[in-house]
Amino acid sequence: MKLESYGISKPTKNCCKQYAIWGTEGSHTSPLIYLQRPKWIKDDKCWKKIIYSIQLNMPLGMEVE
Repeated sequence: MKLESYGISKPTKNCCKQYAIWGTEGSHTSPLIYLQRPKWIKDDKCWKKIIYSIQLNMPLGMEVE
């Protein structure tokens, strides 16, 4: 897959039960990283702040095999 874009998705009942970073090429989307919450983090608001503060420095056009 040649990475055109990527983004964080919320947990869903149908797909995955945790936050994930998804990569996209054309109409094809695949999970790149699953983010599992540590058991010691109990506060939902704190966990969401951590998730949405994650920054990636992946170059677009990168080949993911």
